[in-house]
Amino acid sequence: MAVVDATPTQPRSPAPVVRAPRGRLRSAVAATSESLVASFLRGTAQHPATWSVSFVGVLVYIFSAVTYRLPLVIPAMILALLGLFMERRVTVPFFVILFAAYVAWAAASYTTSVDPAGTLAQTIVLAKIFVICFVIANVTRDGWRMRLFMVFFLACFALYPARGTFVNYFIVRYTVFGRALWNYIYSNPNDLAALTFFPLSLSAAVVLTETNKWIKRAALAGVAGLPLMILLTQSRGALIALVASGILFFVAHTKGRRVRSLLVAAAAAIVILPFVPQSAWQRFSLMKNLASGNTIEADPEGSADARYNIWRVAGTIIKENPVAGIGLGVYQRGHAMYAPRVGVPDAALGFRDTHSTYLNVAAETGIPGLLLFLSMIGVVAATSERTRRLARGSPRAHQLLALELGLLAFMLAGVFGSFAKLSFLYMQLAIMWAVADITKRELAAGVAQPMRSAVPQGRRAQRLATR
Repeated sequence: MAVVDATPTQPRSPAPVVRAPRGRLRSAVAATSESLVASFLRGTAQHPATWSVSFVGVLVYIFSAVTYRLPLVIPAMILALLGLFMERRVTVPFFVILFAAYVAWAAASYTTSVDPAGTLAQTIVLAKIFVICFVIANVTRDGWRMRLFMVFFLACFALYPARGTFVNYFIVRYTVFGRALWNYIYSNPNDLAALTFFPLSLSAAVVLTETNKWIKRAALAGVAGLPLMILLTQSRGALIALVASGILFFVAHTKGRRVRSLLVAAAAAIVILPFVPQSAWQRFSLMKNLASGNTIEADPEGSADARYNIWRVAGTIIKENPVAGIGLGVYQRGHAMYAPRVGVPDAALGFRDTHSTYLNVAAETGIPGLLLFLSMIGVVAATSERTRRLARGSPRAHQLLALELGLLAFMLAGVFGSFAKLSFLYMQLAIMWAVADITKRELAAGVAQPMRSAVPQGRRAQRLATR
C-alpha cells in the first residue's frame, strides 16, 4: 500500500475547483456590469464617490419629475433640502439670487392679477422649482456626482418620455394631427420638442467626454435619436432652433476635423431622415412663405395667422400693464379679456396662450419681470462661456459648449412657444453653473489640463484665483 506523506511541512494541496467556462458574451456582460458598478457606485481615483442625503434626494426627484412613475416629487424635494444642511459647501450663486428676485416679483403681481388664485398657485409651483434648482446647483458641484447626474437623467428620459414618444408614433400610431407626443408635460408637441433640447445637450456632453464605451454608445444613440424625436413633433420653432444650434456646434467644435464631422453628420442623416414622415417635410417647407408675409400659404391650418393676432393682444397687454403685468400664470384669462377690445379674428379669441416665452413673461410679470428672467439666464450663459474659454480644449469645455448650445436652442424655440414655466430650463441653468464651477476648481487645482492651450496652467489658475 502506498504511503501518503501529509506532514505539516508538506501539506496536501487541495484539488483545483473546476468551473464551467463562461461564454464570451457572458464574460463581457459581467465585466461591463462590474466596471459600471465600480465607476458609479464607488467612483474612480480622480473622482471618488461622494454620496449624500441631498444627492439621493435629487436623484429621486429627477426620477419622479421626469418619468412620472412615482409620486415622490415633494418628499424628494424635502429630503434634498434637509440634506443640503449636511453638505460641506453651500453657496448661493448670483443667478439663484436673480431667480429669487424673479419669484418675489411674480408673487408681488398677486395684488394686480386678473386671477389672484391662479397667480398664487403658479407662484407656489415656481417657488418649488426655485428650491430644487438651488439644491441641484449645490449638490452637483462634484465631478463624480455630475457624471452620475447626467447619466441618470438621460436614462430616465430615455426609458420613459423618449421610449413612450417613439412607441406612440411608430407602433400605437397615437399622434395629434400627425405630430409626436407622449403624456403629462410631454403631451404638447411644442413643449415636448423644447424639453428634448436639455437631454440632447446632456447626451452630447456625455459623448464628448465619457470614457466608458457602453455609456458613450448609449449617449451617441441619444444624439441620433433625440433630434429625430424633435423632428417628429413637427415643431417649426424647434426645427429652427435645432438647425441654428447644430450649425454653431459644427463651427465651434469641429475646427481641424470638419471633414470627419461632415461624414459623421451625413451618416447620421442617412439613418435618421428616412424615419421623418413626408407630412413633416411638407409642414416645414411651407415656412419659406413667411418671408413674404403670406401666413395663409405658410400655414393652411391657420395657426401662424392666429399666432400673429395673439401676439398683437399680448403687445396690448404689455403696453397697458408694463410694470406689474396681469399676474403669473394667468395669461389665458387676460387674453380672453383683452382680445375682443383689440379686434382680432375669431381664431384668436378666447382663452389662448401667447406662443412666445418672452411675450408671456412680459405680459404676466411686466417689463421688470422679463428683465429679471433674461438676466438670470444671461448670467449663467456668460459665466459658462467665460469658463469654457479659459478651459478651451479640455473635456469640461466640451461639456459647457454642449450645454450652452442646448440652452440657446431652447431659448430660440421659446420665440414661438411659452416655455418659461418648464422646469427643465431651470435645471439646465443649475447644471451649467455647476459644471462651470467644477471646471474653475479643477483648473485652479491643475486637475483638468487643457489639451490645446497657449496659456500656461499657472497663469490660468492665478486668473481664476483672483475672481
